Amino acid sequence: MIDINRVRTDPALAKVVQAEFRRAVGMISGRWKLEILWLLSHGVHRFGELKRGLPGITQHMLTAQLRALEKDGLVKRTIFAEVPPRVEYEITENARRLRPIFVEIVKWAEDNGNGVTEPAEARGASEP
Repeated sequence: MIDINRVRTDPALAKVVQAEFRRAVGMISGRWKLEILWLLSHGVHRFGELKRGLPGITQHMLTAQLRALEKDGLVKRTIFAEVPPRVEYEITENARRLRPIFVEIVKWAEDNGNGVTEPAEARGASEP
């Protein structure tokens, strides 16, 4: 656990913590990485499912982002020996630790913006 007061008063510790923060942000930064992790936090997905869940992403970009997340140990890729081959993606245990952060981001968005309204079905309303 980081003692923020100690970080404020110890320049050497502040540098170490900043370097770790920079490394962590580097692992999850990028236009699509957080959204990919968000989708995978709900379960295992195949490539096509991820592509459909991320409107606007190109096949090339999805492949690149998945490879980077796999390299950083946040996504596990499983290839099944079938014809045609089946590939599934899931988050690793390390990435599962980001779930509370995702929840906090959604709460923050709800508190600090116009927000996305729930679909009528989720509110129990009968409007289309």
